[in-house]
Amino acid sequence: MRRRSGNRSRMANYRVRPSKPVAVMGAVFGVAIMIFGIFGVGHKAGGFLFLWIAACVAIIGFNLWAAFSRNGSVQTISSSDDGPPTRLGQRVEKD
Repeated sequence: MRRRSGNRSRMANYRVRPSKPVAVMGAVFGVAIMIFGIFGVGHKAGGFLFLWIAACVAIIGFNLWAAFSRNGSVQTISSSDDGPPTRLGQRVEKD
């Protein structure tokens, strides 16, 4: 964490999260791999199936949180530049 010294301007913070369609597609992909795990290899997987389902639930939950939560930022970037760094498919909000 930096302190203000002299006449230095304060660093800008930007919250970066995937756009709503990208996050919803991530959740749909999580559901698809969960269905594949349960019905495709579930009877052969044994105890690994529980780990597979837990990972899928985490993927689905994280993507839905990023899509629909007001504070669903997945990364915070501090920058002293004028404009926020962006990538295709991401939404940037200034704090």
